[in-house]
Amino acid sequence: MKHALRILPAVLVALSIAVTVKAAETKAVQTMAGILLKLNHFPSDAEKTTLQGIIDDKATTKDEKTVAQALLSVQHNVTDADKAKLEAITKDAAASESVKTLATVLMNLKHSPTDADKEKLKKLTA
Repeated sequence: MKHALRILPAVLVALSIAVTVKAAETKAVQTMAGILLKLNHFPSDAEKTTLQGIIDDKATTKDEKTVAQALLSVQHNVTDADKAKLEAITKDAAASESVKTLATVLMNLKHSPTDADKEKLKKLTA
């Protein structure tokens, strides 16, 4: 019983960390992942308004703004200028994994995300 009581605090700490990690996706990341999941050639007018809101929001990180701008400009795929910016994000050790995932999906985009990319995006929307 003593052994179980010693382990309990460690288990509780580990669970709280796991919950925090799952909830770490920002609203901007969740929103952009949702837009990408449904994307077919380019964002709708309503989605463009949402993306502009993400760009204008002071709480949005620099990397999130870069991804939002690239997604806003998508016409079947990202522009060459945006692709270079997205590639820089994927190589930046300081960038969050979720933003790197969005950047990678956008760089590989051809009209709509692949099924494998959609699975990655679903994880970001949860």
